[in-house]
Amino acid sequence: MKKWFLQTIFIRILSVVLFASTTSTSILRPCEGRPTSIERDAVTDSTDARPSANETDTDTTDTTDTTDTTDTTDTDNPNKECRNDWTYRISRPGTNSKEVWCKWLDDRGVLHRNRLCNSWNNERLVKEACPDSCGLCGDNNDNDNDNVFHDDVDGIIPPPSMSPIHEPEVDIPPPPPRVMTKQGLILGLHEREASVDHFKDSASWFYNYGQRASKWQGEWADAHGIEYVPMITKGYLTRPESWRDISCYFNSTWPTCTQQDVIDTIRTSIGERAIAPKFLIGFNEMYNNPPPIDLTPEVAAFYWGKYVQPAAIANKLILVSPTTAHSQKGMAWYTTFLKRCYDNRNDPQYPCDVEVIQRLAVHEYECTSSVWDTSYGTWSSSNIITNLSNSMGTYGGKDKNYWSSYFQNRALWVTEMNCYWESEAPHLDSREQCLRITGQKWQTYGSGPLVKINSMENIERYAWWDTWHPEIKPNYLTYLGGQLTPIGRGYMSPGDPSVNCDIPGVKYYAKDASLTGPAELFTCFGTGTEMIRYAGLYQNKVEGTISFSVDVPSSGNYAINVSYLTRTTRKLTVAVNSSTPKYFRFRQTGKWCFEDGAVSTAVPIELKGLTKGTNLITFGDQMKEKEGPIIEWISIVL
Repeated sequence: MKKWFLQTIFIRILSVVLFASTTSTSILRPCEGRPTSIERDAVTDSTDARPSANETDTDTTDTTDTTDTTDTTDTDNPNKECRNDWTYRISRPGTNSKEVWCKWLDDRGVLHRNRLCNSWNNERLVKEACPDSCGLCGDNNDNDNDNVFHDDVDGIIPPPSMSPIHEPEVDIPPPPPRVMTKQGLILGLHEREASVDHFKDSASWFYNYGQRASKWQGEWADAHGIEYVPMITKGYLTRPESWRDISCYFNSTWPTCTQQDVIDTIRTSIGERAIAPKFLIGFNEMYNNPPPIDLTPEVAAFYWGKYVQPAAIANKLILVSPTTAHSQKGMAWYTTFLKRCYDNRNDPQYPCDVEVIQRLAVHEYECTSSVWDTSYGTWSSSNIITNLSNSMGTYGGKDKNYWSSYFQNRALWVTEMNCYWESEAPHLDSREQCLRITGQKWQTYGSGPLVKINSMENIERYAWWDTWHPEIKPNYLTYLGGQLTPIGRGYMSPGDPSVNCDIPGVKYYAKDASLTGPAELFTCFGTGTEMIRYAGLYQNKVEGTISFSVDVPSSGNYAINVSYLTRTTRKLTVAVNSSTPKYFRFRQTGKWCFEDGAVSTAVPIELKGLTKGTNLITFGDQMKEKEGPIIEWISIVL
């Protein structure tokens, strides 16, 4: 009897404990501090693991849902019911209205809602119900990552104040999965929403070299469930509508930033976003120019301890390192920065802690498969990790394995990349870069660098430079008007050899042009194609011009692609109709036409003021310099 009594007491106590445990981990509450699987692994591997945003010590138990889901009609178990109570909201200061956020969610299109419903697993977001806006509730199976409710988010149990609403089963397929991809976007001052809309289903994050998203950038990102990542690019803060508009400086230049200015700016950035930022990126490419344009490693380490690190810690953001590169000057700058930061670790006023840096930002402008294999390889085997580790050596009196382990335990962010620098003369045009990233140059590039990066566990994120930029380079994902370039098409479908990589637009060839002065049509020996030479000021005496008559469907601004050849970098004027000619700079392609191996390349330029119908585009008018490049063809992007 005594034994039976003790067993009974034990069972009852155990039941109470289990019930309390289940309730504490299952009742709906903000999903604070619950990192993704990638984040959990990264923090676990860190030598000085710090909690992610809003992480609490009480939320460290195994949250795997062990509920039996074999009988989905069991209404006695509240964990198997979805609630129909419009309770989507975002947990951030000053915003407590569930109705506001429900209405906001319902105002999105169906695809947008599906994307948001599947992506709002964020530490700063709360997910409480699904049926009205997100379809059926998930089944919490561990082998499915695409459910609306994943086991990273607590089970679906109504709070005590609400009774569950039992909805009849409806044979409706779940919404399409929202896969958190590595792919990101770089946005500057000039892009338009028409440009970035192409990537709303492939990109999961973006940055803009500033601390806050501009108005349209933020609204677009919020509407599509895309994360913004703030960045402190140089030794100052900028305003959100223009990174050239400096609000305060880190040095003694007036107005001088205080530490609280930086903390508050990042806090404002977080509060503005529906998808709360989780990361803060540090200084960008400080190794290219001498001061005061760039910061020395010593000054950067001081500013890091005074401004950057405190802003990340105060706002519970994961800190991404200053940019490095797999080059001598890039790694030399970064390792010197780390040494100075380590030296400042015990500074009584502005300590700099290398362990707070949890990600390593790199720039890479090569697309060859072997470069990614050897340079970035795996967590433990890559040239960049080896070279950085060797450069640090036993600095600080550390064991030789300390710095090696330090770099190995930090995931890589490729915050700028393209194929432009694989060849300097000529640089690769958009068509050639597209062929390389879509697997159409498989003999050398395999499935392409993006497929390679997506398969590499140690690379967590990447972004192509650039979405669009006014500099005349063939590197961009879109034209200014929003049309996709060949690279843009390839970026949307990495490794897909069916992607059309041809330069878009209606083509006008050299033979279609009208010529004046010494400008003449000839056959280029190196390419075997017809081209036009001597546009501009020929022999510094006589002006030659090339004019193409083009048709457009409506008045406005248009992009044109210009195929050209020049051994040295040359300038050339371009005018639309009777407008004032504007100079454009055409970089060298390496050889003249009479040389073996001469090749042409194509670059995009933007023209203003075309009118509906026929327009005249003239090259070489009113030149005050020697003749420009040899022109092969143009195409106007409609």
